Amino acid sequence: TKPSNCNGLKFEAKKLSPEMQTKLKKSWPDVESGNDTKFWEGEWNKHGKCSEQTLNQMQYFERSFAMWKSYNITEILKNASIVPHPTQTWKYSDIASPIKAVTKTTPLLRCKRDHPNKPE
Repeated sequence: TKPSNCNGLKFEAKKLSPEMQTKLKKSWPDVESGNDTKFWEGEWNKHGKCSEQTLNQMQYFERSFAMWKSYNITEILKNASIVPHPTQTWKYSDIASPIKAVTKTTPLLRCKRDHPNKPE
């Protein structure tokens, strides 16, 4: 289980360098609302504070970025012939299996529907 809701220092956006914020916008964006800073705040306050004895806020996000870089999920999926396609669909297991094979970890995936007013 993941540690969560530990005591510790609250998130402070100013503790993330502009360079780290740029990296996180690529590696860990808020795909729901688009408010990246608020999303990172929630992740830090829920999970990151639990790592404070080992990692401060900047180190926590540096570690998350390093983890993201260590596995190129796009390449993993491309190597399994899973690429964006206008009509092709895949089962959950089609997507999860190649990720698990490479990372040795079962991914937790969820779909995000396109915005209803978004032009095709």
